[in-house]
Amino acid sequence: MATWGVSVREDGTVTSTAADLETLGRFLARRDVATLDPHRSGPTYDVLVLCGSAVLASAELAARAVHDGVAGHLLVSGGIGHSTPYLAAAIHRHPTYADVVTEGRSEAAILADVLVHHLDVPQEAVTTEEESRHCGENAELSLRVMAGRGGRPSVLLVQDPTMQRRTHASFDHHQRGDARPLVVASHAPFVPVVGTDGVGDGQGGIVWTLDRFTSLALGEVCRLRDDAEGYGPRGAGFIGHVDVPDPVQAAYLRLRTAGRPRPAG
Repeated sequence: MATWGVSVREDGTVTSTAADLETLGRFLARRDVATLDPHRSGPTYDVLVLCGSAVLASAELAARAVHDGVAGHLLVSGGIGHSTPYLAAAIHRHPTYADVVTEGRSEAAILADVLVHHLDVPQEAVTTEEESRHCGENAELSLRVMAGRGGRPSVLLVQDPTMQRRTHASFDHHQRGDARPLVVASHAPFVPVVGTDGVGDGQGGIVWTLDRFTSLALGEVCRLRDDAEGYGPRGAGFIGHVDVPDPVQAAYLRLRTAGRPRPAG
Protein backbone atom coordinates (compact mmCIF):
# COMPACT_ATOMS: atom_id res chain seq x y z
CA MET A 1 0.00 0.00 0.00
CA ALA A 2 1.32 3.44 -0.95
CA THR A 3 0.18 7.05 -0.89
CA TRP A 4 -3.62 7.46 -1.36
CA GLY A 5 -4.12 3.72 -1.44
CA VAL A 6 -2.36 3.16 -4.76
CA SER A 7 -1.48 -0.50 -4.80
CA VAL A 8 -0.54 -3.32 -7.12
CA ARG A 9 -2.18 -6.69 -6.53
CA GLU A 10 -0.31 -10.00 -6.64
CA ASP A 11 -1.67 -10.68 -10.13
CA GLY A 12 -0.12 -7.43 -11.37
CA THR A 13 -3.34 -5.44 -11.72
CA VAL A 14 -3.56 -2.01 -10.14
CA THR A 15 -6.18 -0.30 -8.03
CA SER A 16 -8.48 2.26 -9.61
CA THR A 17 -6.42 5.23 -8.42
CA ALA A 18 -3.27 3.86 -10.01
CA ALA A 19 -5.22 2.99 -13.16
CA ASP A 20 -6.44 6.59 -13.36
CA LEU A 21 -2.86 7.85 -13.01
CA GLU A 22 -1.71 5.55 -15.80
CA THR A 23 -4.60 6.74 -18.01
CA LEU A 24 -3.35 10.30 -17.61
CA GLY A 25 0.26 9.22 -18.13
CA ARG A 26 -0.48 7.35 -21.37
CA PHE A 27 -2.38 10.33 -22.76
CA LEU A 28 0.26 12.91 -21.87
CA ALA A 29 3.20 10.82 -23.12
CA ARG A 30 2.33 11.34 -26.79
CA ARG A 31 4.00 8.92 -29.17
CA ASP A 32 3.31 9.36 -32.87
CA VAL A 33 5.82 6.63 -33.71
CA ALA A 34 5.74 3.44 -31.68
CA THR A 35 9.48 2.86 -31.65
CA LEU A 36 12.76 4.47 -32.69
CA ASP A 37 14.40 1.07 -33.15
CA PRO A 38 16.44 1.42 -36.39
CA HIS A 39 15.98 -2.29 -37.13
CA ARG A 40 12.22 -1.88 -37.52
CA SER A 41 12.41 0.35 -40.60
CA GLY A 42 10.84 3.38 -38.96
CA PRO A 43 11.16 6.97 -40.23
CA THR A 44 14.29 9.08 -39.82
CA TYR A 45 14.43 12.78 -39.00
CA ASP A 46 16.64 15.70 -39.95
CA VAL A 47 16.35 17.29 -36.50
CA LEU A 48 15.47 15.95 -33.06
CA VAL A 49 14.30 18.78 -30.80
CA LEU A 50 15.10 17.87 -27.21
CA CYS A 51 13.27 20.12 -24.74
CA GLY A 52 14.82 20.75 -21.35
CA SER A 53 13.40 18.93 -18.36
CA ALA A 54 14.54 16.93 -15.35
CA VAL A 55 13.88 13.60 -17.11
CA LEU A 56 17.35 12.45 -18.13
CA ALA A 57 15.93 9.55 -20.13
CA SER A 58 15.01 12.15 -22.75
CA ALA A 59 18.68 13.00 -23.34
CA GLU A 60 19.62 9.33 -23.42
CA LEU A 61 16.95 8.61 -26.02
CA ALA A 62 18.15 11.58 -28.10
CA ALA A 63 21.73 10.30 -28.02
CA ARG A 64 20.63 6.82 -29.13
CA ALA A 65 18.66 8.37 -31.98
CA VAL A 66 21.80 10.09 -33.29
CA HIS A 67 24.00 7.01 -32.88
CA ASP A 68 21.40 4.82 -34.60
CA GLY A 69 20.95 7.21 -37.51
CA VAL A 70 17.34 7.99 -36.60
CA ALA A 71 18.12 11.72 -36.20
CA GLY A 72 20.76 13.69 -38.03
CA HIS A 73 21.06 16.66 -35.66
CA LEU A 74 20.00 17.63 -32.14
CA LEU A 75 18.50 20.98 -31.22
CA VAL A 76 18.43 21.25 -27.42
CA SER A 77 15.95 23.85 -26.21
CA GLY A 78 15.72 25.30 -22.72
CA GLY A 79 16.78 28.34 -20.77
CA ILE A 80 16.41 28.81 -17.02
CA GLY A 81 12.87 28.13 -15.79
CA HIS A 82 10.82 26.31 -13.20
CA SER A 83 12.24 22.90 -14.19
CA THR A 84 15.88 23.96 -13.94
CA PRO A 85 16.33 23.18 -10.20
CA TYR A 86 14.81 19.73 -10.78
CA LEU A 87 17.22 19.10 -13.66
CA ALA A 88 20.17 20.22 -11.53
CA ALA A 89 19.07 17.89 -8.72
CA ALA A 90 18.74 14.97 -11.15
CA ILE A 91 22.25 15.67 -12.49
CA HIS A 92 23.74 15.82 -8.99
CA ARG A 93 22.13 12.49 -8.06
CA HIS A 94 23.26 10.70 -11.19
CA PRO A 95 26.22 8.32 -10.75
CA THR A 96 27.82 9.38 -14.06
CA TYR A 97 26.57 12.86 -14.93
CA ALA A 98 27.24 14.46 -11.52
CA ASP A 99 30.39 16.18 -12.80
CA VAL A 100 28.37 18.37 -15.18
CA VAL A 101 28.29 21.97 -13.95
CA THR A 102 24.74 23.21 -13.37
CA GLU A 103 25.06 26.43 -11.35
CA GLY A 104 23.74 29.41 -13.29
CA ARG A 105 23.49 27.47 -16.55
CA SER A 106 20.59 26.93 -18.92
CA GLU A 107 18.88 23.57 -19.25
CA ALA A 108 20.08 23.34 -22.86
CA ALA A 109 23.72 23.92 -21.87
CA ILE A 110 23.52 21.31 -19.10
CA LEU A 111 21.94 18.70 -21.36
CA ALA A 112 24.38 19.46 -24.18
CA ASP A 113 27.25 18.67 -21.82
CA VAL A 114 25.61 15.35 -20.91
CA LEU A 115 25.12 14.53 -24.59
CA VAL A 116 28.64 15.44 -25.70
CA HIS A 117 30.78 14.47 -22.72
CA HIS A 118 28.91 11.42 -21.42
CA LEU A 119 26.79 10.08 -24.29
CA ASP A 120 29.36 10.51 -27.09
CA VAL A 121 27.27 12.74 -29.33
CA PRO A 122 29.60 14.77 -31.60
CA GLN A 123 29.74 18.44 -30.66
CA GLU A 124 28.95 19.43 -34.24
CA ALA A 125 25.69 17.45 -34.07
CA VAL A 126 24.31 19.63 -31.25
CA THR A 127 22.80 23.12 -31.41
CA THR A 128 21.43 24.85 -28.31
CA GLU A 129 18.60 27.33 -27.81
CA GLU A 130 19.09 28.79 -24.33
CA GLU A 131 16.44 31.49 -23.93
CA SER A 132 13.12 29.61 -23.63
CA ARG A 133 11.51 29.47 -20.20
CA HIS A 134 8.49 27.22 -20.83
CA CYS A 135 6.90 24.90 -23.41
CA GLY A 136 5.51 27.73 -25.52
CA GLU A 137 8.91 29.35 -25.88
CA ASN A 138 10.54 25.94 -26.50
CA ALA A 139 8.33 25.77 -29.58
CA GLU A 140 8.54 29.40 -30.66
CA LEU A 141 12.31 29.73 -30.34
CA SER A 142 13.14 26.26 -31.68
CA LEU A 143 11.07 26.96 -34.78
CA ARG A 144 12.91 30.27 -35.14
CA VAL A 145 16.30 28.52 -34.96
CA MET A 146 15.27 25.97 -37.58
CA ALA A 147 13.87 28.68 -39.86
CA GLY A 148 17.20 30.50 -39.61
CA ARG A 149 19.03 27.43 -40.86
CA GLY A 150 16.82 27.22 -43.94
CA GLY A 151 15.08 24.28 -45.56
CA ARG A 152 12.14 22.32 -44.24
CA PRO A 153 13.58 19.69 -41.89
CA SER A 154 11.65 16.70 -40.68
CA VAL A 155 11.35 17.07 -36.89
CA LEU A 156 11.14 14.62 -34.01
CA LEU A 157 10.11 16.16 -30.69
CA VAL A 158 11.23 14.65 -27.37
CA GLN A 159 10.13 16.00 -23.99
CA ASP A 160 9.39 14.95 -20.41
CA PRO A 161 6.50 12.44 -20.82
CA THR A 162 4.16 14.57 -18.69
CA MET A 163 4.73 17.58 -20.97
CA GLN A 164 5.03 15.84 -24.35
CA ARG A 165 1.45 16.44 -25.54
CA ARG A 166 1.35 20.10 -24.48
CA THR A 167 4.74 20.79 -26.05
CA HIS A 168 3.56 19.25 -29.32
CA ALA A 169 0.42 21.40 -29.16
CA SER A 170 2.65 24.44 -28.68
CA PHE A 171 4.62 23.59 -31.85
CA ASP A 172 1.35 23.29 -33.78
CA HIS A 173 0.09 26.56 -32.29
CA HIS A 174 3.21 28.53 -33.23
CA GLN A 175 2.91 27.31 -36.83
CA ARG A 176 -0.75 28.27 -37.21
CA GLY A 177 -1.28 30.16 -40.43
CA ASP A 178 2.02 29.02 -41.95
CA ALA A 179 1.55 28.05 -45.58
CA ARG A 180 3.98 25.14 -45.24
CA PRO A 181 4.33 24.21 -41.56
CA LEU A 182 7.00 21.75 -40.54
CA VAL A 183 5.68 18.27 -39.87
CA VAL A 184 6.51 17.42 -36.24
CA ALA A 185 6.32 13.91 -34.77
CA SER A 186 6.37 13.27 -31.03
CA HIS A 187 8.02 10.44 -29.17
CA ALA A 188 7.99 10.60 -25.37
CA PRO A 189 11.04 8.79 -23.94
CA PHE A 190 8.79 6.39 -22.01
CA VAL A 191 5.20 5.93 -20.91
CA PRO A 192 4.90 6.34 -17.11
CA VAL A 193 4.22 3.19 -15.09
CA VAL A 194 2.65 3.44 -11.63
CA GLY A 195 4.02 1.27 -8.84
CA THR A 196 3.74 1.07 -5.10
CA ASP A 197 6.86 3.19 -4.50
CA GLY A 198 6.44 5.79 -7.22
CA VAL A 199 6.01 6.32 -10.95
CA GLY A 200 8.70 4.91 -13.18
CA ASP A 201 10.02 4.46 -16.68
CA GLY A 202 8.99 0.84 -17.16
CA GLN A 203 12.64 -0.25 -16.87
CA GLY A 204 12.80 -0.38 -13.10
CA GLY A 205 13.71 3.26 -12.51
CA ILE A 206 11.55 5.54 -10.35
CA VAL A 207 11.27 9.03 -11.83
CA TRP A 208 8.61 10.71 -9.67
CA THR A 209 7.01 10.19 -6.30
CA LEU A 210 3.27 9.49 -6.50
CA ASP A 211 2.54 12.98 -5.12
CA ARG A 212 4.79 14.71 -7.64
CA PHE A 213 3.53 12.75 -10.65
CA THR A 214 -0.12 13.25 -9.75
CA SER A 215 0.38 16.98 -9.30
CA LEU A 216 2.17 17.22 -12.65
CA ALA A 217 -0.37 15.08 -14.50
CA LEU A 218 -3.38 16.95 -13.12
CA GLY A 219 -1.77 20.26 -14.01
CA GLU A 220 -1.06 19.14 -17.57
CA VAL A 221 -4.57 17.84 -18.25
CA CYS A 222 -5.98 21.09 -16.83
CA ARG A 223 -3.77 23.13 -19.19
CA LEU A 224 -4.75 21.06 -22.22
CA ARG A 225 -8.46 21.64 -21.67
CA ASP A 226 -10.17 24.09 -23.98
CA ASP A 227 -12.17 25.93 -21.33
CA ALA A 228 -11.75 28.89 -19.00
CA GLU A 229 -9.19 26.97 -16.89
CA GLY A 230 -7.14 25.69 -19.80
CA TYR A 231 -4.63 26.93 -22.34
CA GLY A 232 -6.88 26.36 -25.38
CA PRO A 233 -8.64 29.04 -27.49
CA ARG A 234 -11.49 29.39 -24.96
CA GLY A 235 -8.99 29.85 -22.12
CA ALA A 236 -5.54 31.44 -22.14
CA GLY A 237 -5.09 30.92 -25.89
CA PHE A 238 -1.55 29.55 -25.55
CA ILE A 239 -2.29 26.44 -27.66
CA GLY A 240 -4.89 25.31 -30.16
CA HIS A 241 -7.75 22.99 -29.34
CA VAL A 242 -6.68 19.60 -27.97
CA ASP A 243 -9.18 16.76 -27.76
CA VAL A 244 -9.11 15.26 -24.26
CA PRO A 245 -10.75 11.82 -24.54
CA ASP A 246 -13.64 11.03 -22.21
CA PRO A 247 -11.73 8.33 -20.26
CA VAL A 248 -8.90 10.80 -19.60
CA GLN A 249 -11.34 13.50 -18.53
CA ALA A 250 -13.12 11.04 -16.22
CA ALA A 251 -9.83 9.91 -14.64
CA TYR A 252 -8.79 13.55 -14.18
CA LEU A 253 -12.06 14.43 -12.43
CA ARG A 254 -11.91 11.39 -10.13
CA LEU A 255 -8.37 12.21 -9.05
CA ARG A 256 -9.07 15.91 -8.65
CA THR A 257 -12.21 15.42 -6.58
CA ALA A 258 -10.70 12.72 -4.37
CA GLY A 259 -8.46 15.17 -2.53
CA ARG A 260 -5.31 14.69 -4.58
CA PRO A 261 -2.55 17.30 -4.54
CA ARG A 262 -3.23 20.58 -6.30
CA PRO A 263 -1.97 20.61 -9.89
CA ALA A 264 1.62 21.73 -10.26
CA GLY A 265 2.00 25.19 -11.68
